[in-house]
Amino acid sequence: MKKIFVATDFSDVSKNAVNYAAGLAGHFNATLHIIHVYESPLFYTAEMPYTAIEAAENLSRTDAEEKMHKLMESSKKKFPGLMIESSTKRGMSADSITEEADSAGADLLVTGSTGAGVVERTLIGSTTTAIINKSKCKVLIVPENARFHGVTSLVYATDLHDDNIQSANELLPIATSMNSELIFLFVDNKIHTDSEKISEEMAEKIRTNVKYPKTSGYVCTDPDVMNGISLFIHKKKADMVAMVTHQRTFPRMLWDKSLTKKFSYHPEVPLLVIHSAH
Repeated sequence: MKKIFVATDFSDVSKNAVNYAAGLAGHFNATLHIIHVYESPLFYTAEMPYTAIEAAENLSRTDAEEKMHKLMESSKKKFPGLMIESSTKRGMSADSITEEADSAGADLLVTGSTGAGVVERTLIGSTTTAIINKSKCKVLIVPENARFHGVTSLVYATDLHDDNIQSANELLPIATSMNSELIFLFVDNKIHTDSEKISEEMAEKIRTNVKYPKTSGYVCTDPDVMNGISLFIHKKKADMVAMVTHQRTFPRMLWDKSLTKKFSYHPEVPLLVIHSAH
């Protein structure tokens, strides 16, 4: 992992994501690139003079650049020796963030998340979902209170399909570097299934598809899969949870949100999103 991008809107939540991303970058000796995208604050009309439009644009740009300058100064003081770059640009947030990260060949794109009020959570959640949809690289969603202390316990939520199990190999660079335990979790939301048989099937698929020495597998039963994952994360005191997301085409994406994207609205630990190749 050589290039880590992190998006910021200069809120406390996003500044925390910058700190988390910096910790990761330091661990991997990677370059950290902080990006901020600002949008025009006004709805322009045909009657507005060009000078007013230009003044509003300049004000937005200057404000964004000043805030980025302060963030860069504090980040360089807090993380001496870390290679930190920045960019500030005008545009639509998710589109511009993912375009720049992808064009630079980013290995990871980090963004913050919040457990605040419903309206704020919905707005941030929708931006996060857009970033997940558009990004070509892995996306890490960092909760507002998360701190980087390494990843000792990495939980991978799986549906036990072969391609899903194979996607766990995307986690091996992180797991190997941090000597993490890679924990496979399947939440069985059906009644009267044979848990022992499912456990045997899981163990065989992990052995066949994932060559990593520190793996384990768990099957838990819960009618609500998200609740089952949350309970397991708390029980295991996981440092990070990983899930796979699949591309959904319009209009299906309007009513058929994936579990990964639902979980991204309010992750309880950092959520690493892997894009399925299938």
